[in-house]
Amino acid sequence: MNIRILCCCMLVAWGFASCVSVQTLSFDQLCPAEVSLPGQVESVAVVNNMPSIPLAKNSVATLGSLNGDGKQTAEAFAAALADSRYFNQVIICDSALNDKVASDNAEIRPLSKEEVGRLTRELGVDMLFSLDRVFVQNVKREVMYPGLIEPWPVVLTQVTPVLSIYSPVRERPLRMVAPVDSLDWDLDQMPSDKVLLKYVADFSAHLLARQVAPYWERTDRVYFAGGCVEMRDAAVCVNEGDWEGAKALWHSLYGKRKSGKVKGRAAINLALASEMLGKLDEARKWLDDAKKYVGSGSEEEQVWKFSALQLEKRMRQFPHLNIQMGRFGNNLSE
Repeated sequence: MNIRILCCCMLVAWGFASCVSVQTLSFDQLCPAEVSLPGQVESVAVVNNMPSIPLAKNSVATLGSLNGDGKQTAEAFAAALADSRYFNQVIICDSALNDKVASDNAEIRPLSKEEVGRLTRELGVDMLFSLDRVFVQNVKREVMYPGLIEPWPVVLTQVTPVLSIYSPVRERPLRMVAPVDSLDWDLDQMPSDKVLLKYVADFSAHLLARQVAPYWERTDRVYFAGGCVEMRDAAVCVNEGDWEGAKALWHSLYGKRKSGKVKGRAAINLALASEMLGKLDEARKWLDDAKKYVGSGSEEEQVWKFSALQLEKRMRQFPHLNIQMGRFGNNLSE
């Protein structure tokens, strides 16, 4: 979260300080799931292993602890997995496997090996995703916004869905995941418990789907687009999605200019072109080369730092993404 805020602040700063020479590129990028499943896992089932909860009311909005709705969350999670198109088949078994009543403790009922074997046979799947709990915590906070004299009251809804991943050939779960994230509301617009649990179900499904299936995420890059004809022509290529053309123009500019500043800008742009063409090691080399032309405290240094941060993140993700997408026979570059 802090990295994302830093990136946004840097982009805003460039938007005000350098409207002409620095351009922002926004695009959807495929990101790896938190868990890499075996490639032979093609059919999965989502099972509702959550304890039962009292019927949520439309007339009550609770501060403090709540338990999510198992049926709603299981259905939303199965739908999110189906929408990802990562598995050949997604089965939903939203009938409660757990006959206990939810309490405030964090107790989770594991599935036995016999249960897992029976469910995988009956449902005809390779693996089970057991939705075990959804913990919800509503906390009142006061936030200071710029321009306001007094703090603004809000409610922070922390959501923690718990998922166990089972294989019929294992005694214990392959993995248990429990991502944590938050929703927030103005205090006077906080939804009732009934409405809130629907939001929580959809939000939990979103969080859990990213744990087990690759997902698309909006991301940003920046590049230099002004100062000479070659830069402007290359920017046209970028707008048209012609990265080979842009790369050729930047490479030509890098080779024939003696100015360290221009070489640095061209090298930073060449790193971006290499990344967009899937050549991450080459992108790293161009950024390393650009560093020797970048002056301390300069605009080029800001762009270089942002580009290096984004490339480092992508290089960490890529091996996992390559493994996860291997089931489709994709030949992802480097």
